[in-house]
Amino acid sequence: MREDFDFITMEERPIYVENDVLSTHKAIYNPVTKKTVSVVGNGYQLVNNNTVFEQFEDAIRLSNLDINGMERNVSTSHGGGRTVVSYDFPEHSINIGENDSVNLTLTVLNSYDTSWRFRVLGGAFRILCANGLIVGDTFMEYSGKHTASLDTERAIRNLEVSLAGFLHEAEMWKTYPKVDVTPLQVKQVFEKLANGSKTLVKDLDVTFLEYVDELGFNLWALFNTITAWSTHYRVKNTANAPSIIVNREEKVRKLLPMLENIRLAA
Repeated sequence: MREDFDFITMEERPIYVENDVLSTHKAIYNPVTKKTVSVVGNGYQLVNNNTVFEQFEDAIRLSNLDINGMERNVSTSHGGGRTVVSYDFPEHSINIGENDSVNLTLTVLNSYDTSWRFRVLGGAFRILCANGLIVGDTFMEYSGKHTASLDTERAIRNLEVSLAGFLHEAEMWKTYPKVDVTPLQVKQVFEKLANGSKTLVKDLDVTFLEYVDELGFNLWALFNTITAWSTHYRVKNTANAPSIIVNREEKVRKLLPMLENIRLAA
């Protein structure tokens, strides 16, 4: 039986300007923190997380995913304005190499501050180092407006495609340990990710050498270095860490074509 969610129920509050109610906008208010999460237009429909996430979890259970041992992790940031719910599916596990397995994962995003639409992203979890592995366009991505009713049938169809996408991606990852990389290729990937930060390039170099000791000087070590950055690299604003990690994963996702070019050129 499903363990239901227990999110804070956000409230709509009027906005006053010189004692008059503002007719064009309203506030989304967190009654626990007693703070405004966001200011939205009057056409915005407030849908609390309990509603939409419970509908999505029903879709998971109606899909062809094996949910035996499924783990759910819930995190929030920006005063409850952004929510990340991640699922790990240990029954959908693939061996990349000897004693090196990855599990199917799904990351579900929603927000009250209009920064995120309801969105589902596919990925994988590497058991050995707890890295969240990023996947590209071949996997599932579902976006939807803030509505009171999730398109459950569409969600189920996308979930059923997700397993095939995960298997396809994992088959490609199996080739990564066999693809040698050059110092120049590594440098180009790190500089693209660091976007001018010399400190980050140095930190990535250190992490890469640690993975080289474990995995060899290859594409699998390079891929794990940039996903380790997104998953584990230090975060100054810990209260907003879930949102920061999601943003980092988006940056890594944009680098995947560079890794694919390296693989194809090998």
